Amino acid sequence: MDDSGRTVEDGLTFLTGRPAEDHAAELAAAASRRPTTQSNTVVGATASGGIGSDGAEANLILISHPLNQHIGQRYRLALGQSLEIGRSPQVEISLPEVPSISRNHARLEHQRGVVVLRDLQSTNGTAVNDRLIDGPTVLRSGDRFQVGAVHFKFLHERDVEHAYHDAIFELVIRDGLTGIFNKRKFDEEIEREFARARRYGRALSLIYADIDLFKDVNDNHGHLAGDFVLQQVAGRMKRSLRAEQVLARIGGEEFGILCPETDAGGAAEVAEKLRAAIAETPFSSSTLTIHVTCSFGVAARSEGMAGVSDLCNEADHALYRSKNEGRNRVTVA
Repeated sequence: MDDSGRTVEDGLTFLTGRPAEDHAAELAAAASRRPTTQSNTVVGATASGGIGSDGAEANLILISHPLNQHIGQRYRLALGQSLEIGRSPQVEISLPEVPSISRNHARLEHQRGVVVLRDLQSTNGTAVNDRLIDGPTVLRSGDRFQVGAVHFKFLHERDVEHAYHDAIFELVIRDGLTGIFNKRKFDEEIEREFARARRYGRALSLIYADIDLFKDVNDNHGHLAGDFVLQQVAGRMKRSLRAEQVLARIGGEEFGILCPETDAGGAAEVAEKLRAAIAETPFSSSTLTIHVTCSFGVAARSEGMAGVSDLCNEADHALYRSKNEGRNRVTVA
């Protein structure tokens, strides 16, 4: 399986070699040391440094971009100022490389202690927490909003530096588009669980999933629809899994599910549950309905496996068989 998906790791500074949780402080500090010309755009700066009369500073962090550009970039919005997003070179956040964004797409206004988001009659609309807005919308700290194919996280905190460092840490371990774990975090988890299962003789299974004919979704409905499908597939999978089962986006339309304490038969049941959850009900938004299916490959750790790569290869081969034998099915290695 490759790592061609739109992850949110590009441009972040972080350490490796130990679990990401051990590096939380270092990750936050490293992110804050990025050059100010790339990560700390100040819009409408005031003598108070952009902090409103209520003591809370408004910040935006770019968390997902179709070309993996500007990931982690921070924009500060001062009290009494506005900030516009679009493809036009005249706006404060100019993203001319993203065709799904209108020239003047959306505006944020920081007034009387709140920040209001307005769509500027854009072609593709503006969404907050995956819902299109149809009028001025007050943002709450922690909200995610989408402008075309670009996603932002909004922070409005008294201790904005702490919130910013937490958000940057999330970028290191989570996929910006779907909110589930990314490949880097998944690789950490599978190494740890494989070592534990081998040491104590415990069961461990791996499921690979791939959205069938995903290119057709992008070609027939556009990349915004493709992003919508990826979000919805991830959401359905997450709701169908137990807390100890690790779900991650490991490629463009590829997902991995790690199942500790689970043999091949149990993992096949999990995969079939996921397959049915996706295939039985189309994904619907306000503008379109799309039916998609997924193919699954299942593998379980055996004593003869030398390492994680053996487990991954078996799951990958099983997924390949599912694709070749008609898609929308589960194959066990």
